[in-house]
Amino acid sequence: MNSTTHFPINGSLLEKNVSWTEDLEGEVLRFTLGGLELEKLLLRAVTLATPFIKLTTDIESNLPPWEFLPKEIDAAVVPAQPVATDPPYLTFLSDAIRYVPGCSNRYFIDLQGSFAGYLQKFSGKSRKNLTRSVRKFAEFSGGQIQWRELRSPAEISDFCRLAIEISPKTWQERVGGPGFPRTEGFKNAMMDLAVEGLARGYVLYHDGRPISYILCRAHDDCLFYARPAYDQDYADWSPGRVLLYLVLESLFAEAKYRYLDFGDGTLSYKQFFSTGYIRCARVIYFRRDCYNLLVAMSHYSLSSISRGSGRLLKVMGLKERVKKLMKGELHGAGL
Repeated sequence: MNSTTHFPINGSLLEKNVSWTEDLEGEVLRFTLGGLELEKLLLRAVTLATPFIKLTTDIESNLPPWEFLPKEIDAAVVPAQPVATDPPYLTFLSDAIRYVPGCSNRYFIDLQGSFAGYLQKFSGKSRKNLTRSVRKFAEFSGGQIQWRELRSPAEISDFCRLAIEISPKTWQERVGGPGFPRTEGFKNAMMDLAVEGLARGYVLYHDGRPISYILCRAHDDCLFYARPAYDQDYADWSPGRVLLYLVLESLFAEAKYRYLDFGDGTLSYKQFFSTGYIRCARVIYFRRDCYNLLVAMSHYSLSSISRGSGRLLKVMGLKERVKKLMKGELHGAGL
């Protein structure tokens, strides 16, 4: 399956105060071994749109409403299910296979209060280093930082163009990653969200050249932080950190959203900027059939082998060396 097909969802799909929506890009299940991607499978999926911060730790409360879903949908995904304890990797339900690829801490920022108050969460040294990064970039920019917030459908279309311009110069693409989506379908979907006021993009410039971007989607009083990236030629000037600082300053002043959700991953900058975290599982519900069972079992088996390889490297004292090599290659993966 090498292209994304979108399917209309019948009915409101409101179940127990949670909402399921069509996945804008489909769910990509990556088969990796020791960090090397061997294969990837694009699933036609729906995603639980309700922010994780509003969910309970009862995993059984968010079962997908299969009766409302088109038969073409392969899977239903809960991106972040809060858990009290890590659930089993595989669970067989009456009408589905529940697969949990992994669990991790999900970081967020509580946007209540003032930006000045938020900055007090940092140690004096960290706060000084953070403001120094912003000041340094301002000096690099001739005394004034140029950046934009884009909200309207036309602005979001422009944002996608700018992000696509920056994307080939980011570490994500330089190491063979997906980069920013280039399809008309993705752009149109984001423009549709912008019509409802649910999408916004942020772009940082230097000397008129776009060098960093952040894309956000809103749901209720939560803003989902996604796809941060920057031109690696400017890595020494911390453009990702500077843009996030400016965005947070703006969000605190706007006082519209309660939370900023940092999404998947535990990169160090998320821990640094966050005000809290919740242990969450990524959950994929497959329709119960032989093919989906094979997919889930294959992914689980390969992941188990990969985790075992990582433990072996650690025992042999090689894991940290590998990490250092990767950090050298992936400089700037965080902020």
